[in-house]
Order: sequence, then structure tokens, then C-alpha cells
Amino acid sequence: MKYISSLLLISVFFLTVKATAQDIGDKTLLTIDGTDYDAGTFMKFYFKNIDIVQDEDQKNIDNYLDLYIDYRLKLQQAYSLDLHKKEDYLKEIESTRSSIAQAYLTDNEVSDQLVREAYDRGNKEVNASHILIKVDRAASPADTLKAWNKIHDIEQELKNGASFSSLARTKSEGPSAGNEGNLGWFGSFRMVYEFENAAFETEKGSFSKPFRTDFGYHILYVKDTRPNPGELTVAHIMAFDKKDSDSKNAQERILEIYKQVQSGKDFKQLAREFSDDGNSAARGGKLNKFGTGGVDEVFANAAFALKNLGDYSEPIKTKFGWHIIKLLEKHPVKSYDDLKKELENKIKKSPRSRKITEGFINKLKTLYNIEDQNALPKNVYTMVNDTLLLSGKYKFDDQLTGLDQKLFTINEASYKIGDFLKYVETKMAKDFKPYPSKKAKLDAYYTEYSNDQLMSYYDKNLERDNKEFRFLYNEFKEGFLVFDLIETEIWNKAKNDSIGLNEYFNNHREDYKWKRRLDIVLTQNVSRDIAENVRQQLIKKVAIDDIKSSLNIDNKTQVIVSSGEVEETYNRLPDNFEIKLGVSSVYHDAGDSFYKVIDVKEIKEPTNKTLEEARGSVVNDYQQELEKSWLDNLRNGHQIKVSKKVFKKVKKAIENQLD
Repeated sequence: MKYISSLLLISVFFLTVKATAQDIGDKTLLTIDGTDYDAGTFMKFYFKNIDIVQDEDQKNIDNYLDLYIDYRLKLQQAYSLDLHKKEDYLKEIESTRSSIAQAYLTDNEVSDQLVREAYDRGNKEVNASHILIKVDRAASPADTLKAWNKIHDIEQELKNGASFSSLARTKSEGPSAGNEGNLGWFGSFRMVYEFENAAFETEKGSFSKPFRTDFGYHILYVKDTRPNPGELTVAHIMAFDKKDSDSKNAQERILEIYKQVQSGKDFKQLAREFSDDGNSAARGGKLNKFGTGGVDEVFANAAFALKNLGDYSEPIKTKFGWHIIKLLEKHPVKSYDDLKKELENKIKKSPRSRKITEGFINKLKTLYNIEDQNALPKNVYTMVNDTLLLSGKYKFDDQLTGLDQKLFTINEASYKIGDFLKYVETKMAKDFKPYPSKKAKLDAYYTEYSNDQLMSYYDKNLERDNKEFRFLYNEFKEGFLVFDLIETEIWNKAKNDSIGLNEYFNNHREDYKWKRRLDIVLTQNVSRDIAENVRQQLIKKVAIDDIKSSLNIDNKTQVIVSSGEVEETYNRLPDNFEIKLGVSSVYHDAGDSFYKVIDVKEIKEPTNKTLEEARGSVVNDYQQELEKSWLDNLRNGHQIKVSKKVFKKVKKAIENQLD
């Protein structure tokens, strides 16, 4: 999805303007080339972005008006270029409309029952295995019945005493089959809701009844339960073998580092110096806090096995590489009051919110002044064959009398018996639940049909019937247009305008230079004596492997060596390092655990980069120059008029609301 970062005009928050602002909301604030823009829309934009704008100047109402005028001018230019007619844009808008509409097609008032259920489950974790027989929700009746028979037969085998792990290994169609169906430990919100329900409602040491999810039919076995251990903050040192390297020595390196940890060397310093995890190395190896289900299982198990703050693990191997983990902080599960808002937001975004669909349907009935639907007319029951309906073989007959009889209306839309019976045939293709009678099945289908039509009608008319959605959707449409405009006028031009790019590069050659580069061997030694020993050997041209062999003895690592080409600002060089060819003296910076000796084999003086070497930076800088020129000329040729009287009232309304 695209974001209009320059104006920050797309976000998920919406603030309505108070009564004072509503009084002037329909007044014309701005006119550009004869097109009027009202004050209410301007204030909505301002309030939506006030909390996320980083630049204080943009919070100034006068400055924000300038941004708003530029935004409207950009939109005018986008429309003049017919960007709103592009196929990619139309597809993007269609997809976005479908995505953002979902938040308006459910009840946002999450029930206390769902929140309490989520919290109680969040205090517990389940260790479970499962058996899966795959079948899609939209599978044919034959395929669905075949899958049901398979899972039913497996259930009977379990009831007769068969081993769950053996059946999972031989009959499950899920990716965990090779691991006997084992899923490890998990808590709430880690699995789809139907699966979570089965996990938390099945007794320890028992297996569930067959149940269905979007993946197919499952039987779940609960091996164990435990209290949720909460979350941890840890630091780690990581080593992994580079894919493009001939040398595979991650395990050797992590063992060398582990010896340094054991000897009392500072963990943060070691992480900064040697960890291959570039994201955390600068923070001394510190990672964001996580729970048992938030990271690799092997990593999590090792981390949660640490008991005391400051404890560290032996080197462990995960699918990402080798790690040494140090425990920094424990975070117990929060209280209900502290988590309530977070859980409400999670539930709103999760499938479990479907439980409150009924309340939402009632709200729509109120919106459209619809009374509860009466029972199906009696003639409908006579129009459907009992056996065919209950066996799932009913087919709609368009020759029946009475198909045009009206069932109900929603405003201007009318729904007839024929529409419902077509729905019945379609519905049966995905529904294989048993029903006690024809009437029970038709009544259930009629309830679903009338609710579906009500939801569908509301969905189709969201822009008309929901002001909040209309504003947000229009904002997305306009935001995408501005994005496409900038892409067309700036980014693509900078990438494809080879003549302009070359001219810009030639005019700014001095801005693109290589820094001085050094080809070095960097040795980090545990003491000054060792460092001096290494220095003398380097002077005598002793091979690096021979130096390490002579000093790293008796299972003790006393020197660690790295080599390669680096820039003179390389952060592992000593602060006061004197750059010259040959072997350096011994350096020891304050706070550094190591004594360093550096052999400088070659010095490459600063040189100008070629266009190809600097292309990324040049394109970025050229884009910025094009954008500045574009913005400087954006208002040329346009008639722009701001109503000073209305703007004065707008400023007062905004300032009153901010107080």
C-alpha cells in the first residue's frame, strides 16, 4: 500500500469537529481556478494529522493551509494528466475500498465477554499437537464429505486407543505431520479462533472433537498447559556463515566469543565488536521484548530457560545461525485493566469479532428502518422438495409460479422469492451441516440471506450512508493520485532522464567521492603483552593462522583477527588511530576490553566516484532537485483565493478545540 508521507494525509484515526467548527463546515474556505473547497474538510485534514506531524511548522495553521493548497494543486494536476483513469490506479482503489470497508462492516463495540475471554486465555499457554485433513471452505460437496469421513475415521481410531502421535505422523496432511503434529507452546491470538477455542476448551491429556477451520478438519490433542511466562528483553551475540563466502566458520567464531564472555569480557562490547546481527549490534546486542510465540522456538526456549538477570546461555544454533543470549529483563503479564484497550483493538481486527455481527445487523435495521423479517411465506416451503433440499441436491427451478413475490425491501432495493431460492442452491454448495427438517433449513437460510443482503446493501452504499467512510475513502483515492503524480513527475523522471542525470552528476562531481580506504588486518587482544607479541609477529610477516595457533592455546582465545578493506572512519579502529602503512603500535581506548594492533597493507586515497558507483545517491539527489523545482512552480498560472473571513473563524474553531 502507498503512503503520502510528504503531507501525512493518510492515517487510521478520525476526529470529528466540535459544534463550533460544524457551524462553518460548509463554508467555502478556498477557491482554486473556480473550484471551491469547504472549511470542514480542511479542519478534518488538520485534526487527523496534528498528532502524527513531526514538523512543528506544519502544526501552524497558516503553514498547514499552504500545504493544503499545494495538495489541492497537486490533485488538480493529477486529474489533468488523467492519472485517475490509469488501470493500475483503478485496481489499487478497488482493492483499497474493499480493505478499508471491512472496518465499517462490523460492530466496533467489542463485548466485555470477548475481552475477558481473551485476557483469561492470555494468562495461559497450551502445548498441543493436531491432525489436519485439508479441505477448502469452497470445496465441492464430494471433497468435503471425503475429508469429513477421513477425520471421522481418525477420531474413531483415537477412541479405540490408537496413538495420537502415530496417526499425526502417518495421516495428518499438515506441515507438522513430520513432527508428529507437534505445534509447541502457544497462547491466545496465535492461532485462528476456531483452533484457539478447541485448544483452550479441551482438557489436558485429551483430544478434541473434529472441528473445521479455513485449512480443513482438525483434531487437537492438548499435551500440557502452563501459565504464560510473559515476555523477556534479552541481548544476543550472533554468528552466521555468509552465503557468498567460502569460509564457513560461524560455529568456530561463536565459540571463541563465548570464551571471552566466560572470561568476564563486557557482553555489550563483544556484541558491538563481533555480532553479525547488524540491527542489534549497535545496541550492544539488545533485542525488542518478545514472548514464547514471538521468535524462533529454539531461541525462545533458551532465553526463557535463563533464570536470573545477567545470566547468559551457552552457544545455541537456530535456523538463523549461532547465538549467545543474555537475560536483561523480565516482563510479567499485565493486569486486565492495563491490557483491556489493547485486547479490544486486537479483537476488532480478528475473526472473533464475528460473534458481535448480530448486534451490527440490528444497528443496520435501525439505520434503514427495517422491522424484523416475518417468517417465510408458506408457499415457499411447498416450492422446495424435502429430499433434494436435505440431501444437498436442490436445484433452482425458474419455471415455478410465485418467484416474483416480494419478501422484503431495503429502501429502493426489493428482494423476491426467486432471489432467495437461487441463494438456497448456492448456499448448499458450501454447507453440509445436518438439519432436522426442510423448514429448519429454509428458515436458517432465510435469516442468513436477509442478513447478507442487508450487509451487502450497506457495503454498496457506504459512501452515501457513512460520512466517516466517505471522507476516509476519498482521502485514500486522492492520496494515491498524489503519489502517482510524484512518481510520474519526479521519481520516474529522475530514473529515466539519462541526459538530465548525467548533467546533474557532472555539475556536482565533488559531492560524490570515495573516502580514504584501508586494506587492514585488525587484531584484538586480551592484554597488552599479547598485543605486543602479535605486533612483533606481524612485523616479522608471520602468517595470521600461525599467530593464532601460537597464542590461542589451552582452550583460551587470546587474539581475534579480522581483515579486509574498510573506510578510514571504520568504527572498530581506535579513536586516535594514526593512518600509515605498516604495523601500528598497541592501541587501547578507554572502555575497550581489547588491545588492538593494526597492520595497514594499503592506503587508497580519496577519489571521485563514477556515475555508476554513485548512481543511487545521484538519483536520490536529482529527485530532490526536481521536486524542489516542481514545488516552486506549482502555483504558477493558477487563481487561488482564500476567504480571510472564513479562515479567521476556522483558526478560532481549531484553537478552541485544541485548548
